[in-house]
Amino acid sequence: MVTRYLSSERLVPTIATVVVVGVLAVATWSLVFASDDAADQPQIDGDVQQRYESIDGVSATQTTVVSENGTITSRTTYDVTLQPGTQKKRLVLINSTSQANDVRISDGATLWLYNESRRSVTRIPLSETESDRGERLQRLFTKLDESTADPRSVEPLPVVPRSERRPVNSIEGMTVSYRGTEPVDGREAYVVHVTPRNETKAYEQTVWVDTQRFFPAKQRTAWTADEEHTVVTTRYANVTYDTGVPQDVFSPDFPDDTAVSVPEPSDRRFYLRCQLCAT
Repeated sequence: MVTRYLSSERLVPTIATVVVVGVLAVATWSLVFASDDAADQPQIDGDVQQRYESIDGVSATQTTVVSENGTITSRTTYDVTLQPGTQKKRLVLINSTSQANDVRISDGATLWLYNESRRSVTRIPLSETESDRGERLQRLFTKLDESTADPRSVEPLPVVPRSERRPVNSIEGMTVSYRGTEPVDGREAYVVHVTPRNETKAYEQTVWVDTQRFFPAKQRTAWTADEEHTVVTTRYANVTYDTGVPQDVFSPDFPDDTAVSVPEPSDRRFYLRCQLCAT
């Protein structure tokens, strides 16, 4: 196992709440990698960012499971169509054990959250872009392949917990570990793990990144706050790459009589900057 130490003055989680969808917990820290045995490092051939962003559309089934103190509290599955390197996505609900939007559509500038039973849609202007996700992926794997220390800011993937509890702040250092490869949906994936250096369970995240396309096929994020341990796991199945998605797939197509609402600016921080892939 390859381990890179992550020296951080702080681990700063941010919370974004959006109507029914819930909360996104995102932490930012600086990475400092120590020299290590290159034999165990992933051998990356080529431009990670370019390979990720060159994917011409992805279709998949996305399942997110949330558990609190060891008990599953929700399981939600969507049919997903997305365009890597952008915020263009379309999610259509298959099933959920908790309240969830029937359709979520983003054209890169605006996010629509549609509730079919209420014939209503929430429209959220997007101020952040996902275009730097590939850059963060590139940065991660570059650092795993280097032996010199060079602090960089890295952000983990967003998660959608049920409550507004969030990972607690930490002044402890973090450790980034490469844990080899594992199969996800029949394809090999690099496994990258982030955890506090003192081995507490205040916050940790594991990301499985497809070895060929560098798409994050699975992520598991866990944290403890107010004596409650929360785990959010998102996994993609039946993944198809280079689907050549027509652009109108990312355009809203709701009934004419749909009621539209726009949340206050304080509630709009939803689809925050994505991708740990230690990222």
